[in-house]
Amino acid sequence: MEIRGFTVKFSKIKAKKRRKDEINLQNKADELLKQSEKNPNNKRLLNDLHAIKLQLQTLMRQKTKKAILRSKARWQEQGERNTKYFLSLEKRNHSRKTVSKLKINDNEYTCNQFEILQKEKS
Repeated sequence: MEIRGFTVKFSKIKAKKRRKDEINLQNKADELLKQSEKNPNNKRLLNDLHAIKLQLQTLMRQKTKKAILRSKARWQEQGERNTKYFLSLEKRNHSRKTVSKLKINDNEYTCNQFEILQKEKS
C-alpha cells in the first residue's frame, strides 16, 4: 500500500512536469513563429523553431504509445498513429469496468459514486 501511494504521487509529479514542459515548448514555438514571420531570413530562428517542433512531435509520439499501452489493444499495425482510436478504446475499457448505476432495492437505483462504493463495501 505504501509503494502504491509513493508510485501514484511520483507519477502525478512526473505527469505535471511533462504537461508543463509541453506547454513551455508550445509557447516557445509560438513565440519563435511570430519572430520568424517578422524576420523570415534569420536562419537561427528557423533552426530553433524546427528543433522545438521536433521535440513536440516526439512528445506526441510518446503520448500515442502510452495511449496504445493503456488501451490494451491486442494488435497494432507497424507505424500506426491513430491516437483517437486508441484513446476511445481506452475510454471504452474504463467505462466497462466502472459501475455507474446500482440497483439498491426493487424500485430504487443510485448513480452516486459514493453510495455505490458504500453498498459495495457492505
